[in-house]
Amino acid sequence: MKHACLAVLLAVLTGCAGAKGWKAGSTLPTKYRSIAVPIFQNSTYDRQIGYQLTEALQKRLQQVSPYAIAGEGAADTMLRGKIVKVDIRQISQSLGTGLSEEMGYTVTVDWEWVDMRTGKPIAAQNGFASSGMVVASRPQAEPLDLAKYGAVQRLAEDIVANMQADW
Repeated sequence: MKHACLAVLLAVLTGCAGAKGWKAGSTLPTKYRSIAVPIFQNSTYDRQIGYQLTEALQKRLQQVSPYAIAGEGAADTMLRGKIVKVDIRQISQSLGTGLSEEMGYTVTVDWEWVDMRTGKPIAAQNGFASSGMVVASRPQAEPLDLAKYGAVQRLAEDIVANMQADW
C-alpha cells in the first residue's frame, strides 16, 4: 500500500511538472539581466510620490524578478514613467455629521519598459491606475498617507505583474 501511494504521488508530480502552461519561478523574459528604474517624472501636486513609487518598484523587482537593479548606463533595460494624476476622493460620508467616512487615493501613471540595446519598448501602458483607501472618521481616523502608501505599493505590484511574459 505504501509503495502504491508513493507511485501515484510520483506520477502526479511528474505529470504536473511537464504540464503545458505551468512554469516555476518568474515569467519575466530571461534574455535580460538588469534593469534601471529612474525616478518617475511627476506632474502632480504631490512632490514625494515619484520617489515613493520608484522605491516601491525597485523593491518589488528585487523580490520577484531575476534582474539586478543597475544604473541607467549599465542596465539592459529601463523601466520609466510619469505620474500623470493623483486623485483624492470621498467614498462615503456619515449620515449624521456629513463628514467623510472613507477616502480613496488613486494614482495614475504612464509607464514603459524599454530594451536599452534597441531602444524599443518591451511593454508599456498609459493611464495605469491603482487606489488605496482609508477610514478617515473616528474611531479609526486613519491618515490619508496610509491610502497613498497602499496605492503606491499596489501600483508597483501591478506594474511588475504587467511586465510578465505572455502566458
